[in-house]
Amino acid sequence: MKNAVCLLYANCIPVKGAQNSIICDLQRHNYIQIPTDLYDVLTIHKGKSIPEIKAAYENKYDKIIDNYFNILLDNEFAFLTDTPELFPEMNLEWEDPLEVSNAIVDFDESSSFDLQAVLEQLSELHCRFVQMRFYRKTSVDELREILDYLDSIQSNSIGIDFILPYWDKNENKDFVALFKAYKRMNSVNIYDSPYGKHIHPVGHSKYLIHTASKVVSEKSCGVIEKAFFSIHLKTFSEAQKHNTCLNGKVSVDKQGEIRNCPAMPESFGNVETIKLRDAIKDARFKKYWNLNKDQVEVCKDCEFRYICTDCRAFTVDSSNDKSKPLKCGYNPYTGEWKAWSENNLKQSLKTEIV
Repeated sequence: MKNAVCLLYANCIPVKGAQNSIICDLQRHNYIQIPTDLYDVLTIHKGKSIPEIKAAYENKYDKIIDNYFNILLDNEFAFLTDTPELFPEMNLEWEDPLEVSNAIVDFDESSSFDLQAVLEQLSELHCRFVQMRFYRKTSVDELREILDYLDSIQSNSIGIDFILPYWDKNENKDFVALFKAYKRMNSVNIYDSPYGKHIHPVGHSKYLIHTASKVVSEKSCGVIEKAFFSIHLKTFSEAQKHNTCLNGKVSVDKQGEIRNCPAMPESFGNVETIKLRDAIKDARFKKYWNLNKDQVEVCKDCEFRYICTDCRAFTVDSSNDKSKPLKCGYNPYTGEWKAWSENNLKQSLKTEIV
């Protein structure tokens, strides 16, 4: 295969940033950083044989090019072929038949809205996933009541995550029993736990998670870190044209106000007086759904833009809809990560955010 072409596997997609580039492996759910020079070789000279690529650089960088391709081949990001035309690119078109695919519902001691009515309305919208966040002590029995109700209305579409504070009356074995009894449960995330960070798998893609982090309110969300990157086909393809945090989302805050996200300022009515189906008909409700990272300042120059979240609740400039997320400490122009809280713009949130 003297004149073979070195092709990336279709699920391995290069993304260029201002300073660095990466290859996202959407099958193995990881990424590798690559020199931007290699990104150019893979894109500008895609489909050319290795000798043709070397000739394009007047054979000045033959050893470097060989080294690049050897790394890709050894790590199974690429393969050699004489028939590159037989290997099309992956289709990244994204669509969802559901208007609302995911939801957040928040609770604290002051919450008094009818949770069952909210869950029933989400079921009627065929919402697939609900994250329920508690800012008060919550018993396993209370979670069981919620799950029993969903079963009673035969809401087969709704999968559920629970986020709640540590309470010594709840035992891990009781949570594990819930997982076994209710297939719709995806995870239980227990914060402010004395056990620190501990992830306990309880089935395929199901987890009981302890973390020492303190979650004070809805203002604790929106932090951007490598640990929160989502590297798979659904998110990557959705990110091409949509905001992966807010697209298809509806939220109910602690007071029952309907919002894009509980941390966002605009309310579209209260669940006690308006149905979710009617609230999302407001044209303003979908304002951010199609705001992708290629449109956001700074983010558009970041190599992580298609695998990263995008919080619109907290931005560097609240008057600019396309401003960079406030809680991101990455600088794509230098390739450096710093603690996002070092920015003095965060001081007003300092007491509430972990």
